[in-house]
Amino acid sequence: MKFIYVQNDQLLAGRVQAGKVIDGEEINVVPNRSLDANQSPIILGIERGSQCLSVGMAQQPILQIEHKNIMDLYRSKEESKNFTFYMHDTGLTSRLESAIYPGWFLCTLHQENQPVTLTNHPENSESVIVDFYFKRCV
Repeated sequence: MKFIYVQNDQLLAGRVQAGKVIDGEEINVVPNRSLDANQSPIILGIERGSQCLSVGMAQQPILQIEHKNIMDLYRSKEESKNFTFYMHDTGLTSRLESAIYPGWFLCTLHQENQPVTLTNHPENSESVIVDFYFKRCV
């Protein structure tokens, strides 16, 4: 099981070490109210919500961090699909699928503290991890 966190302006994934979560910045989550709530569409923000994760296109979909305020996206009536991920609960963990590129999921490598990227092969658990743990902070 891995945790997503931000450290030095990079989105990484790491494991709990000796019962302690790696120090990093909290990730803010708000629903995307313009999409079907039954699909659990969420927007992920970092830097206290002043930046958000988005999916853009190069030769294939790529994960990027954009200077867009999470609350502006939350209040917007636009779909903002490039900033939206469908959260699929898998028990204690969740998979996050790109809304704009269905079939592409957040992932990371098995090695420690690796960047979070995207894969369109979520079933290939030998090469990537697609199940992440989210801890709610109140």
